[in-house]
Amino acid sequence: NRYQRFFYQEAFRNLFTSIRFLNTGKKVSSIALTSSLPREGKTLVNILLSKTLSEMGERVLLIDADMRKPQLHYRLEVNNLRGLSNLLTDTSLSLDDVIKNVKGFKNWDLITGGTKPPDPTRILNSERFIEIVNNIKTSNKYDMILFDSPPVIGLADSLLISDKVDGVILLIGLDVIDRDLPRESINRIKSCGSTLFGVVTN
Repeated sequence: NRYQRFFYQEAFRNLFTSIRFLNTGKKVSSIALTSSLPREGKTLVNILLSKTLSEMGERVLLIDADMRKPQLHYRLEVNNLRGLSNLLTDTSLSLDDVIKNVKGFKNWDLITGGTKPPDPTRILNSERFIEIVNNIKTSNKYDMILFDSPPVIGLADSLLISDKVDGVILLIGLDVIDRDLPRESINRIKSCGSTLFGVVTN
């Protein structure tokens, strides 16, 4: 068990090193991590990457942008009374109203998915979402902003998120999905003009 923990820690440290040395011409500070289909492990990978970055001294904000099936509040054992959907639909709320600290990690904050909205695509395509993302980026409170995005296949949500971040990482669950689906996901991400940083296999 100790060896396995060390192995995974090193894997995520290496992933962060790869992100830092991406040849993008500017510092990478916001990433959407998505997958082709559900159940490939993207939420767990987002959590483990956030944990690793926090332990390395990076200030991390993890945002549950999968408002159709939000999972982060279950995994991290926080309430989901107010989250991203509430912030996007209620202009009286501010970022401070929905940001929660992850217990035991002073450098790791979280925005949960919030109340399930009837039409997530519409609010992700709103000026309010652009404004909120820009406000987070320019606040200089975080070194890295990670979006736990919905799957790419069958939904427009991830593509709407991807053009508001520095780039996208596609998670591929080995032996979970057909090998043609990641290729289709990559084509969809690139077709909307978003930057694909690369793929991570799980």
